[in-house]
Amino acid sequence: MSTGGAAGVPETYVDAVLAEWEMWIDELCRQDFSVQSIYVGGGTPSLLEPSQLRRLIDGVRAAVPSWPDCETTMEGNPDSLDAGRIREYASVGINRLSVGVQSFSEGSLKRLGRLHDVAGAERALRQAREAGIHSLSLDLMYGLPTSAPSEEIASLRHAIELSPDHISWYNLTLAAGTPLATAVAEGREAMPDDNTVLATMRQGWSLLTAAGYEHYEISNFARPGFVSRHNFGYWLFTDYVGLGLGASGFVSGRRWTNISTMAGYLARVSDGKLPVDSEEQLQGRPRAGEYAMLRMRLPGAGLDFAAFSGLFGEDARVIFRDALAQLVDDGLITVLEDRAVCTGKGLELNNVVAGAFI
Repeated sequence: MSTGGAAGVPETYVDAVLAEWEMWIDELCRQDFSVQSIYVGGGTPSLLEPSQLRRLIDGVRAAVPSWPDCETTMEGNPDSLDAGRIREYASVGINRLSVGVQSFSEGSLKRLGRLHDVAGAERALRQAREAGIHSLSLDLMYGLPTSAPSEEIASLRHAIELSPDHISWYNLTLAAGTPLATAVAEGREAMPDDNTVLATMRQGWSLLTAAGYEHYEISNFARPGFVSRHNFGYWLFTDYVGLGLGASGFVSGRRWTNISTMAGYLARVSDGKLPVDSEEQLQGRPRAGEYAMLRMRLPGAGLDFAAFSGLFGEDARVIFRDALAQLVDDGLITVLEDRAVCTGKGLELNNVVAGAFI
């Protein structure tokens, strides 16, 4: 679900999200779907009142069979979380919290335009633990403008010392039109060069694995037992339904993105129609290529040949014969008896690996 706003979420919007979900129920039940995870993200989901969040979670889980241990995650920024709010969210079913810390460097937080400081981030993480959130994740970035590698590694060390269960460590991607992207374009901020970013990434990966975190996806690390079921599902090509403003979904090869304006979204749902803004049908070789590309982001699992055959009825070693051979020659992957996995070099140059499949 994706939502935004500045002063709370109207009940009419919550009603519409549940109405959108109702439109999916018959199809999902026909295909014997079950709910493994619920992810409340996009915008500022912590603007939801706990009662609204309970309605959404209960509404989703009541209509379609769900796993007893369904992973239910909420995103939140440190500035929008407090002890009382977190306790209320835990009481209505949130069992995993993903906190957008981004950095433990005061300078980097200011350059990113974040509303919290380091103390605020630490406080949010501590309060989540005290509220009984037993699966705690935080997001960090590297490759930030005007940021020294030593500063970013210090930030990562700080995060590890706080002992979250999961860390997502991303290379910053500038979004067009943001103040930071404008500052870089105008020469007021400077992005680090590729070699600097690569060296920082390597050092960070080593720190995280040495601290006991499993490197289960290029940008995601988890302590044993805390791999994000929701995140992992994306890389395994699992179907998911996106509900709400601007949400994206993928079911049976159909990928769509919802309308991103409140008026348009509410009007479409009120007419009894799915609020889709754009969509595409992914089938055949493009679908197989995307599946392979996503699987190759997983250091351990990689492209499992039996799983591929079960989904597509073909042998990946046959249809991707040339791509696999070239990637092996380039030292980017290793082909084992049951799967293909990236080498260390292949993980670092994963865009090259992805391009070979898509």
